[in-house]
Amino acid sequence: MATVNSVWGIDIGQCALKALKLRDADGVLQVEALDIIEHAQILSEPDADRVQLVRTALETFLSRNAVAGSLVAVAVSGQSGFTRFVKLPPVESKKIPDIVRFEAEQQIPFPIADVIWRWQPFQDTHSPDVEVGIFAMKRVDVAEMLDHFDEVQLAVDVVQMAPLALFNFLTFDEQLATDGATLLADVGANKTDLVVADGPRIWTRTIQIGGNDFTESLVKAFKLSFPKAEKLKRSAATSKYARQIFQAMRPVFSDLAQEIQRSVGYYTAMRREARFKKVVGLGNGFRLPGLQKFLEQQLNIPVVRVDTYNKLTGSGTVNAPMLNENVLSFAVAYGLALQGLELSAVGTNLLPDEIARRRLWGRKRPWFAATGAVLLAALAAPLYRAVNDRSALAQGEPYRDADRITRTLREWSNRYEEMVGRAGSEAEPIDRYRKLFGYRAFWPAFQAVLSTGIEASFACQKLYNEYSAATNAQTRERIKGLIRSRYPTRANRPVVFLQLMQAAPLSSIQGKTAETMLRTGAPGETYGGSGSTLGGAASEGGKPGYYIRIVGRTSLDQRQANPVLTNLRKELEKAAKDVPSLNIVGYAHNFISASSVTGGAMASGMRRGYTYEDERDYDQGPRSRARRPGGPMEPDPLFPEEEGAGDVYFQIGLIVAIEGDGVTEPNVPVGP
Repeated sequence: MATVNSVWGIDIGQCALKALKLRDADGVLQVEALDIIEHAQILSEPDADRVQLVRTALETFLSRNAVAGSLVAVAVSGQSGFTRFVKLPPVESKKIPDIVRFEAEQQIPFPIADVIWRWQPFQDTHSPDVEVGIFAMKRVDVAEMLDHFDEVQLAVDVVQMAPLALFNFLTFDEQLATDGATLLADVGANKTDLVVADGPRIWTRTIQIGGNDFTESLVKAFKLSFPKAEKLKRSAATSKYARQIFQAMRPVFSDLAQEIQRSVGYYTAMRREARFKKVVGLGNGFRLPGLQKFLEQQLNIPVVRVDTYNKLTGSGTVNAPMLNENVLSFAVAYGLALQGLELSAVGTNLLPDEIARRRLWGRKRPWFAATGAVLLAALAAPLYRAVNDRSALAQGEPYRDADRITRTLREWSNRYEEMVGRAGSEAEPIDRYRKLFGYRAFWPAFQAVLSTGIEASFACQKLYNEYSAATNAQTRERIKGLIRSRYPTRANRPVVFLQLMQAAPLSSIQGKTAETMLRTGAPGETYGGSGSTLGGAASEGGKPGYYIRIVGRTSLDQRQANPVLTNLRKELEKAAKDVPSLNIVGYAHNFISASSVTGGAMASGMRRGYTYEDERDYDQGPRSRARRPGGPMEPDPLFPEEEGAGDVYFQIGLIVAIEGDGVTEPNVPVGP
């Protein structure tokens, strides 16, 4: 990448777009501009139009800031990213790329063609060994982010995972501990990114706990709407009900501390020589009073909240108060801009190769235009002579031959139109026979959509499916090892097991809602068996379809599973876009007891989630209830030694409309 003087780092978060423009002024790093654009809704809310909200934020950003002449670096969430360090054997340097590719194909748990991956060598000054960092992300995740920028015609030069941008900030801005390892915790709206900096080594993990979890605890405790609970959380320190507010949020504090402690323990188990000397706090979640002190007490490691940047200076035009008030929010944008200025420790760029080549050709286009102008001038004289010679030709034999050929082609064209008209009378009986096979592709298409949606929502699901499909014992053991290394405990393993699927035909889906039908069943319809077929035309102007009920269980607890099941709707709708004849128009889920699954009940009126010893346990609040299994112990199919008695059971209700006449074959998706 050519050396540049200024770069915009753009971080699109769940609550706002943060943008920071840095300029390298003769070795001095200056903040030239910055902007924060809050979304009208949090992007993770069920009814939020994520695409439109992000596009509106980008349009507002472009209307308020000058981007021309600067590079643009953007972040993608590290939640679905992959980071791995591999120690190389002593080989010739020219063989390193082949070895790295072999390791990437072995380590990355996805087909290599479905990911964008990059690598970078790292070497500890105290060791002769060479390690390479392999960084990868699914192409679809990168493309989804770039689509937002394409919509507003903003060219992107650098794409980086947010945790790696945080690592670049941490190392450049001198936020590291003087010796030992440093842990950075960026507490965002609905997740927390953990980044370990241990010499040149990097380790990252994303925890599904964020600021919204604190707000949700206030929603449940005080029966408030989400906006009111958010306002109460932000004013907790000065509220006269501060004690009650912090008491309601305390379970989330504990969950966050436990997850961070588990991550620290996992890293020190891998690197027994590692010693954590400092925790750096970032993100608006660290604005919560008491969070810094609480983590310090639980982790027994000094926790420092970033209050200023050590290596930045403001220019005369920058809004200094805005920067000082939002120091916790700009670290990702800071790290992105550093990479654009070639000042970062990690310089891998996840921009797809085809886009990078297109950008390179775009920069060379002016030179091609100048060359073309010179060539055009050189050809002008011969071209002028050729035009004059052509006009001098008489209406001779060549023109009569051309007219004869034109008449022949016209005759053949008329005969073709005649044959097309004759075929119309034969198409009607063919179409009638085709309709006898209507709707035959509905269930294969729906099952493919369901499988795609579940794999995209539950991060560990694809590994389980690959294990089931594997026929080689060595491959199965490797997959089990990957699952164990990523999710050492069953309680945080994002996987789902489907127990039951029932379907009822609907002659018209008009006026029906998934929430009501999940609670009461499908009145007047028949489940399963021969009754699950579409019959008759749609009534009341509505469309025919199915009401489908799915029962499953997951090893995640109810708090972790709820946002994943909420996101499942988006993934199902995304997968269904590739199937023209299938349209998901209703979705709902709730949690049920295990005993209701084994009894085959519809769970009407049941309490959600768990069963309790007695009513007193239920009245003591959701975090202090005596939880016990509601059904028989069901082991994990991959790890039979693990007890599944604590699994959470849920049910999903779907209303699926049939589009068209049911004859047209859908495009069945084959994967996420």
